[in-house]
Amino acid sequence: MHEYHITQNLLDAALKKAKARRIVNVNLLIGAFSEEREESIQFYWRDLAKGTRGENARLHFEHIAADMKCFGCGGALSLDGQGSMCKYCQNDQLQLVSGEDIKLESIEVE
Repeated sequence: MHEYHITQNLLDAALKKAKARRIVNVNLLIGAFSEEREESIQFYWRDLAKGTRGENARLHFEHIAADMKCFGCGGALSLDGQGSMCKYCQNDQLQLVSGEDIKLESIEVE
């Protein structure tokens, strides 16, 4: 159900950006540590967008790295979900700064 509410927020934001135009494409950024799944977002979008200017819009997902901060050296780094250590000092105590969410990057309208 978590993805349902996130999808509703994404749709609302896209409709606001579109004004009175029909949405053709929706470009989304999904962080490396995001728990949201593309399939769920697409499923809920189809249901929620029925009868709106977002109906039949194609969703495009771009996976982005997570921004981290090292507690050891204070270094800033990006992780794509594969590593878990600071590339500067090899410390494994990192703080997630961003990359656990999904964001509306842009829309294409007609």
